[in-house]
Amino acid sequence: MALIGDIRKRSGLLTIIIGVALALFVLGDFISNRGPRGGRGDNVIAEINGEKILATDFNQRVEDNMEAQKLNTGKENLTSDEQFQIRQQTWDQVLNETLLLEEVARLGLTVTTEELDDQIRGKNPHSYIVQSFRDPQTGQFDPATVVNFLQNLDQVDPQMKERYLMIEKAIKEDRLNTKYRNLIAKGFYVPKAFAKRDYEARNTKVKARYYGAPYTSIADSLVTLTDADYEKFYNENKHKYQQEASRDIEYVTFDILPSAEDRDKINREVQELYKEFTTTENVVSFVNTTSDERYDSTWIKRGKLPYQIDSLMFNSPIGTSFGPYIENDVYQMARLVDVQTRPDSLKASHILISYKGTNVNPDTKLTKEQAKAKADSVLKVVKTTASKFEELASTISDDQTAAKSKGDLNWFADGAMVPAFNSAVLNGKIGDITLVETQFGFHIIKITGKTAPSKKVRVALVKLKIEPSSKTMQDVYTQASEFASQAKNMEGFNKLIEEKKLTKRSAERIGMDQNSLPGIPEGRQIVIWAFNKDTEKGSISQVFDLEGRYMIATLKEIREKGIPSLEQLKEFIEPLVKRDKKAEKIIAEVNKTVKSLADLDKGYINLGMKADTNEVAFANSNLPGYGKEDDAIGILFTLKAGQMSKPVKGNQAVFLLVADQIIPAPAKDDLTPEKRMLTNAFRTRAQREPAEALKRNADIEDNRLLYY
Repeated sequence: MALIGDIRKRSGLLTIIIGVALALFVLGDFISNRGPRGGRGDNVIAEINGEKILATDFNQRVEDNMEAQKLNTGKENLTSDEQFQIRQQTWDQVLNETLLLEEVARLGLTVTTEELDDQIRGKNPHSYIVQSFRDPQTGQFDPATVVNFLQNLDQVDPQMKERYLMIEKAIKEDRLNTKYRNLIAKGFYVPKAFAKRDYEARNTKVKARYYGAPYTSIADSLVTLTDADYEKFYNENKHKYQQEASRDIEYVTFDILPSAEDRDKINREVQELYKEFTTTENVVSFVNTTSDERYDSTWIKRGKLPYQIDSLMFNSPIGTSFGPYIENDVYQMARLVDVQTRPDSLKASHILISYKGTNVNPDTKLTKEQAKAKADSVLKVVKTTASKFEELASTISDDQTAAKSKGDLNWFADGAMVPAFNSAVLNGKIGDITLVETQFGFHIIKITGKTAPSKKVRVALVKLKIEPSSKTMQDVYTQASEFASQAKNMEGFNKLIEEKKLTKRSAERIGMDQNSLPGIPEGRQIVIWAFNKDTEKGSISQVFDLEGRYMIATLKEIREKGIPSLEQLKEFIEPLVKRDKKAEKIIAEVNKTVKSLADLDKGYINLGMKADTNEVAFANSNLPGYGKEDDAIGILFTLKAGQMSKPVKGNQAVFLLVADQIIPAPAKDDLTPEKRMLTNAFRTRAQREPAEALKRNADIEDNRLLYY
């Protein structure tokens, strides 16, 4: 039952487990469980500043986090992508924990027993405690509940005790992390001179004239670049292009599609199945053993069936069949099983009496027999005194969600509840009170409403995908294998693609932490191949078996972490190198034409420069009309009133700048707001940047590609 299912939710202790388990910047006892330094190399998944991370311990951590995810989401199984994401999150945990533990140990930071107790039982308990011990009925937190729980900790359910200890540990870890960040934040001091400089940078202004010669005034085709031009720009700017390791691949795919022979064979088989479908006495069993989808017993109203069969099913006798027909490469056939006049929606209230084993109320001690006796007693009471129904629904029902509304389940669609409950409401009359058993326990049901009935049908649908045969799959695999063996290298790869008129695709800047590629959801195996130390540039891959197709790739480019080579950057920096060449030419023309301020008015027109006038502050990043031009603004503030600059190479143009008037910032004695602003800005950074700073300075050897 969709609504009754709410009562199966666990206590508040579970609500934060996944948040605790997957937090990216907390400490844990993972370190203490790792095993000794110098562990065997074949079990080392990573090494962080000399600390060996054992694969066995890491995998256990991953499993714990996966179980927490299942518990939090109610899923029995996780998708491969979800599992991959949890592995990534676990790696972030381990990396941050290792680095932070090393740092706080060096600093001597600890959390005392008294501090921890205050976080749990003090006047202002940690948010984890408030969340975990909040009353599910009222939403209120009662500190007495925490005290009572701790006094009886050894008597509580072992799993509940374990969850509590997990939360206690997380509180300690969060406290230690907070101390570390606060230590950084509180170590920042803003001297008066710094505050004054910041104030003046934002409030000192220059009334300026600036003349720009945009780079677009020279066509790219007129600029010739030499190797020396590229090398000069690269050597001056390569530090700006730090990169993570990545790979580029090109690939072809061989789709596995049903052959004409496959389709003909499937068609003959479907025709035979249809004959049996139209005559079988056990339609449900036939569907469940034959169709790709199980039998659906839902009652369907007019307009909700596929257009091919909707009108036929609503205007034909029971037993009418239709098909087979093809839609989206699926053979389909339908048979009318039943016709009834039923309401679209039902309304009811209930009182639920559960028992041990139903997993509804973990605190109940009732056996099934005792629960039945109690339900009979309640039924007798509410039938005798109908006004007692709402009172009992609010006080004794094990459906805590419905209890908040005095048992009222409101309107629900016909078929939305479990069958026994749905049938009881459907077949009874408004006002009836009845007893029914489901997997949740015993329900005392009061029927409170039904919509007007309409004609509905129950239809058996058989769906059979048109799929390639084993022979077809083998034939396509043979084609792919021959391609891979003949290609040998990138040149051969491209030549074969042209000869066989195949479509070449590419995936650029693949990161080692990716699980998928564009258009390839399950692409991890390709990433592992591309980053394998034995895979060289130009290598041809093995045949990858993807969903419904085979793939062969060639490694087009290898980028290692750090500064890329000039060759790798050449195409990217070409527009900037051309810009610099244009700037040289423009600057030479400007120097030839405008030698002093007296030459400016006539000279800028002859040069085709654009003139602008504005008030500019030093703290500005944007020059009105041009965008971000830090160099131009910086040089403007080195000029004296009435002085003209030399030509300045900007981002969008070459500029001549004139400071017509310098407007000093108004005098200000109280610089408290500026100090506060600078301090707050630093403290904000202190909350988010320490982790990344520790990573940048760490020596990390990540071998996860050997495992996942």
